[in-house]
Amino acid sequence: MDRIISFDELVNKRRSIRKYKTDTPPEQWIEMMILSAAMVPSPSNTQPVRFLKVNSSGIRDRLHENMALGRQRLFDTLEERNGPKRLKNWITSYYRFSEFMFNAPLLFAAGTLKATTGFSRKLFEAGLIERYDRKDLDITIGLALQAFILKGEELGLGSCILTAPLVFISNVENILGIGDLDIRCLITVGFPDETPGPIQRKTVYEVYRTV
Repeated sequence: MDRIISFDELVNKRRSIRKYKTDTPPEQWIEMMILSAAMVPSPSNTQPVRFLKVNSSGIRDRLHENMALGRQRLFDTLEERNGPKRLKNWITSYYRFSEFMFNAPLLFAAGTLKATTGFSRKLFEAGLIERYDRKDLDITIGLALQAFILKGEELGLGSCILTAPLVFISNVENILGIGDLDIRCLITVGFPDETPGPIQRKTVYEVYRTV
């Protein structure tokens, strides 16, 4: 009989994985992860989160090419403004730390529907509030991503959520061939080929207080 993994164990042992074995996870497992993500709360039950699996090698290549172009644009702008060297180092580091995603067995893009009509969106469209800031959608996709990666952890899969590539790639929706979504991040998934050590986390008293 398989040992039941507790929620605390899932949360505490999960790490961002950047090195993967070459084996591709079963599609059934991915569907289980997607189903877990689909169960999370959403504004007015609009269920706006969508996942795209990037299977096409051509699309992966275009993402990589555009990421390199975006890095160069940042370098050029930094040079024109005589920016500090540390910014160039940061750009270089985040670019390098993102490149592993193109070698991952599975690469996903996650986003939210542009046409979502939750409570705050309806008030904005009616002119009753000055701006619609997407807080509700940001919370929903965060919950969906947590469910997605923790289900993967339960199945023995590693993952890593990346937002830095979207700083470099300005037209990710065009490359993916979609017009109805706002892509919020990219995610790698696979069987881990590394075991990252413990990470120092803040204590309860550093993140919790009573007012």
